[in-house]
Amino acid sequence: MKTLERRSFLSLISTATLGSAFYPAFGFGNQNSQSPRQIGTGTCWLDVCAPFIIQDAALGIDSEIVLTADNFIGANGHADGSDATEYQILLYDSEGRPIGENGIARRLTAGAMRTTVIPVSELVGPDKSFWGGMRIRLRPKTRTPTHASDLFSSAFIRWKSRASFTNVHANPDPLQWQRADSFFYSMPFPPLEDYDCVYSLFNPYAERSVGALTLYDQFGTTLKELPYDLNPHSSLLVDLRKGEYARNVDETFTGKRAAARGGHRGGTIAVTNRQGSVKNFGYLLIKPSRAPRFSIEHPIHQQPYHPAAARVPFDGAGRFQAQNILYTPLVFRSKKIGGVTLDSRFHLSSGAPVEECLWLNPFITDARGSVVWQAGEGSKLPSSIPERQIERGAIKLGGQQSCILDCTQLDLPKGFSGGLSLAITPLTNHTLMKVEVMAPEWNARTFTHFRPGLAAARNYQKPVSRSGLCTDYIVAGACLAGDEGRMIRDEIIAVINIDDKSIAGNPTLEIFTAGGLKTRVRLGEVPAFSCRHYLLSALVSGKIGPNDLSLRLVDEQATLLMSVLHLDYERRDIAADHGSDRFSTFGEFTCDLKA
Repeated sequence: MKTLERRSFLSLISTATLGSAFYPAFGFGNQNSQSPRQIGTGTCWLDVCAPFIIQDAALGIDSEIVLTADNFIGANGHADGSDATEYQILLYDSEGRPIGENGIARRLTAGAMRTTVIPVSELVGPDKSFWGGMRIRLRPKTRTPTHASDLFSSAFIRWKSRASFTNVHANPDPLQWQRADSFFYSMPFPPLEDYDCVYSLFNPYAERSVGALTLYDQFGTTLKELPYDLNPHSSLLVDLRKGEYARNVDETFTGKRAAARGGHRGGTIAVTNRQGSVKNFGYLLIKPSRAPRFSIEHPIHQQPYHPAAARVPFDGAGRFQAQNILYTPLVFRSKKIGGVTLDSRFHLSSGAPVEECLWLNPFITDARGSVVWQAGEGSKLPSSIPERQIERGAIKLGGQQSCILDCTQLDLPKGFSGGLSLAITPLTNHTLMKVEVMAPEWNARTFTHFRPGLAAARNYQKPVSRSGLCTDYIVAGACLAGDEGRMIRDEIIAVINIDDKSIAGNPTLEIFTAGGLKTRVRLGEVPAFSCRHYLLSALVSGKIGPNDLSLRLVDEQATLLMSVLHLDYERRDIAADHGSDRFSTFGEFTCDLKA
């Protein structure tokens, strides 16, 4: 493995920063404004939604709601007990029937950064089988009136069985989106020759949701279109292998495996609701064939639009001209951490691109910040990507296409860990790029997705209530537990430095329990453009206790991103949390209906 010249990828970063001027065309607003946008100071209820809530003793599956209450004013506003978050939990079974008095299953107020876990069995009854969808409403109670700063990290769902566990955040449903209008969302699904996949739709509204769900193969060819007409608050399940609706949730976990009707090498699932109809929300259950494990991932909404003509994103010298760079710190090639060997691959998709084609140019950095692999720089893309999806050394995807970048097929040494940067043109959504991490000894796999680019991060840094922190990142659902020297739960903390000013980071990891801040740990230097991995038990051995934890990464100088892998040594399973900036929705999803 050789390292590459830094200037070749610095040119990508510089053009990607300029590309932030194109954000208005993608509906994100002007992310590169030099002056902070004025944000209203009022407070209001904002919503997040989660499909596929399961509580079923017969299936051996329990669900839990994990609340972070991460709304507070200032860098340390969680410390004095002055700030909190009010929550209302609305739960509906698959037929749309509400759980709880007046349709609200639980009301509560949680102090800032006081991790709160609510078993769904407490809401539906300990012996009742349940599956359906959930809406959570939240409102900050802070010393300075404000709205929720990050809807992505406010509430999480965790599913557990005897053999597996997984978690994902509830998805934002801001006031601006709560209207009868046509919305589109999509995500890639993994190869159906290796996985059973079931998609859950949930309509959180009091009106019907009408539209169509379409399955595409890796080349964007339509496999099946399924119309849907969801009653208010109801849910549906779609079996991707069969290309048809599942009859019940039992069939999802215990039914006989059917032959796949296409999508053997992966593909895309896309949902479009009819104009004048309310949208719905979805999660994808991903279950390795012939294994009791499962993971859950999600898409995100955008409004439909007509793509512009395709452009060739290379300058006169043949250099790739990126409009943005997406990131993940979860690159592994036979890397052993915490006694578990890890490998990665990436499921990349175009969805409905702004232009007719989406171009992608990936590169990988190591713990020193050196580029160790870059597409088109004397390095071939792996055979997992078909030749027809490669042009001029870059990946080229038409609408609704997908491909797989497999780290085991790259020129990376065994024992490697680092970060993947994905230069893109035109702009697209980071949730279209999925991360799969595998633990071969455990036959375990988990899915999550990339993080947004530097232009978005710079925008998150502007609010006054952030107190000037360059990094303020949150993950939830962590745990550190052991028994007589035997590990039960641990965490792999992945940190990548994306700062374009070549600033080294010196971050602090803050660890929170139900009682608030438990301890702080300095991680040491994270060099410019580097990606580093830490084992939580090696950082704080004996200091925590077996608690549900929320983790916060802060840095005053450098722009860093954090993702986490949860390790469960009893289940021999892994789960992932991509992490989220604590102000990622503050400027976009406000109390103003017209924002």
